[in-house]
Parts: sequence; structure tokens; C-alpha cells
Amino acid sequence: MSSSNKSHFWQAASSALARRINLGWWLERWTVWLMTSALAGSVVLLLVRWMQPGQLHWVWIALAVVLSLGAIVAWLMERRRFESPDTARVRLEDALGLKTRLSAAAAGVGEWPAEVEKIEWPVHWRWQRPLAVLIFTVAMLLLSTWVPISEGAAFKKRIIEKPSAVKDVEQWVQELRKEEAVEEKSTEEVDKKIADLLKRPTENWYEHGSLEAAGNLKEQTAAELRELAENLADGQRAASALQAMGDSVPQAVKDSLAAGLEQAASNLAAGGMKPNEQLLQQLQNMKASDLKGMSKEQMQKLAEQMKKNSEALSKCLGKCEGFDPSGIPTAGKGEGKEGKNGKDGDGDPGRGGVSRGRGDAEMFFKQNETNLATKKTETVPAELDVERAAPADVLAVTDGKHDVDKNAYQGAKQGGAIQNAGDGGSAVWQNSLMPAEREVLKRFFK
Repeated sequence: MSSSNKSHFWQAASSALARRINLGWWLERWTVWLMTSALAGSVVLLLVRWMQPGQLHWVWIALAVVLSLGAIVAWLMERRRFESPDTARVRLEDALGLKTRLSAAAAGVGEWPAEVEKIEWPVHWRWQRPLAVLIFTVAMLLLSTWVPISEGAAFKKRIIEKPSAVKDVEQWVQELRKEEAVEEKSTEEVDKKIADLLKRPTENWYEHGSLEAAGNLKEQTAAELRELAENLADGQRAASALQAMGDSVPQAVKDSLAAGLEQAASNLAAGGMKPNEQLLQQLQNMKASDLKGMSKEQMQKLAEQMKKNSEALSKCLGKCEGFDPSGIPTAGKGEGKEGKNGKDGDGDPGRGGVSRGRGDAEMFFKQNETNLATKKTETVPAELDVERAAPADVLAVTDGKHDVDKNAYQGAKQGGAIQNAGDGGSAVWQNSLMPAEREVLKRFFK
């Protein structure tokens, strides 16, 4: 074997021995760090699982960083104890009994010894200790993540829901915007009021004052929506009646309907909840003189737009949670004078005339009128038969006067005075007995 092969063999053996010794020093220091980190990490895992389970991934990241940092610190701390290949060569030649042949050959004095098949290393691994530390570490971490533990009630994330009144109003505004039933500025005003209520700290949302303010906001919004629905229904009815009237209708009736339409338009433009922008633009600055100058086509267009807005509002209110739509009029859904939903079924009132009655629509709040049975006739029962009379039956009722003896009054008398003097041996108390009772007493008292 050549000298270069021998040199490479023994230098590799010296380097391997140096790495083995240095790894042992590093493991001795790092296993202590590993065990300490595992104990601390197990405690932290349990605490985080109890307090905030959603943050466990940060604990694992921190534990990996700590272990990596510990490996670097252990290497830096044990670096002064590391052995070089030259020092390991001395240990090797001493263990193999080569005296100083390896050191001399490395210095260029003499030849390298022959290679050996199996090297008896001067140091041996004791894997029991680092393996036990590793198993202990893994077991502690697994137990910390597997053992059942309940979340800490004091550290649970508490979600404070908005008051039910505020949630209802928010849902109303959402539906109104979806159906485009009201003006955008009106919904923005409601949003601003809700934001003012929710500016308070969440822990104060359910105080008496906050709940009362939320309830008032809900009642105010509901009242404004009811008023909008009523004004739309009134305006639509009046506009439909004006459009449907003929020339034979008295001018007083037309003026009355025009005044009603003007009032409905004014209320729609000035209400808290205004109709959509398209209808609101037509209603602004509308006067009775403008209504009189409108053609039938223009009046019909106005009535159709009011009806469309009213239907959109009715559809929206039907979806609003916590809102009672009963009692709200719906335009064009009543029964006309000429049959159900008018003569032609379009819901418009009949055309008034000399022989056809009035032409304006009935202003009622329900589709079906309440039947009070005012036209029902009932027969008067015959005179009661005395022989078939039952207890508590009234036999007769007569008019009469009290029979008062006006001569019986003899003036004022002193209270407690004796009216009749005693008759001596007469009985103070006398009983009036029936004949049968007297017969019984005669048997025992003779």
C-alpha cells in the first residue's frame, strides 16, 4: 500500500475521532437545554390551551426557535473544550499502542503505520442518556397537547351582541336599500343614529339608558315607515281617482281629491322616511295648481310610480324582522264598489257617475272589511210559559211605585225609648211553630 493511502487513512481516523469527541461535548450541554425547554414549553402549551387555544401555533414556533438557539449557545459554550485532529491523533496512537508513530509520520519523520481493518476507538458512545432525554422531551410535549383540558372561562373571548332593537333596525335598513324603497339619505340618517348608539363601550350597551335609546330608535323608525306607507297609499288612491274621473264629476269632488293628493305629496316630501329619489323628485314643490294642470297621462304616470314605490315598500316591510306590518294600507288592493279589485280587476276605484255612485276609493286599512252583523235580524221570543219556567227565569217586568203610608210618621222620637210597657208575666220570646212541630213537642212536654 502506498504511503499516501496510509496517510489519508490515519488522518481520516483522527478527524473522525475528533468529531466524535466534540459531538459528545455538544450533546452533553444541549441535552440540558433540551430538557429545560421541554418542561417550560409543556407548561406554556397547557396555559395557552386553557387561555387562548387559537394561538397554539405560535407556541410551537417559539419552541423551535428556542431549541435552535440552544443548539447554537451549546456549541459556543463547549467550543473551548473541542479537540483538534492532532489532539485526537495522540489519543488514537495511545489507544492502539503505536506510541508516537502517527505523530512522527505527520511531522514527516518516519513512515505511516499499516492500515488496520477495525479500529478500537478510545471513546465509546453511551446513547442511553441522550436517548432518554429525547424520549422524555417528546413525551412531555405530546402529553401537553393531548391531555384533556377545558378552556378558562375567565379568558374566553366574549362577544357582546348588539341589542335586538339595533339589529332589527339594521336589518330594516338593509332591506330598504335592497328594494330601493326609500331615499338613500333617509337610510344614512338611520345609520348615523345607530353609529351614535354603538359609540358607547360594549359593556354599556345593555344598560337601561342604552336599551331605552335603542327601543326609541326602533319605534321611531317603524312609525316613519308606517307614515310613508300611509302617505303613498293615500297619494296613489287620489291620483288614480283623478285620472279615472270623467267630465260629469262635480268640480268640488275633483278639488277635494286634488287637495288630498297635494297633502299626501307634501307629507311624503317632508317625512322622516322619504320615497325613492325618482318619485321624490316629482313630488318636490308640487302644488294644487300644478295638479290641476296635469293631463290624464301625467296623472296616471304619477299614480303608477306611487303604486310601484308602495309595492316595493310593502315587499320590504314583509321581510323586516320585528316589524308588525298589520294595519298598514296597501294601495290598490281594496275591494271597489263594482266588485273585487274594481270593475276590471286592476284595483282602481270605479268611475263615478249619476247612476253609479261615488268615484273616490274607500280609505280602509284592511283588504276585507269587518262584518259587524249590523243587518242581521233576530225574532223576539214568545211569552214565557209559566209551567215550563226554570229557576232564575224572569216571568215578567212591570212598572210600579212604592206604597208609602205618609200618615205613619208621627214625628221624631228619642232613640232607645220603650214604645210598649211590659204586660207582667208574658213571654219575652214567642215562637210560631208549625202543627207538626207542635205535635212533636206535646209528646215530651205535657
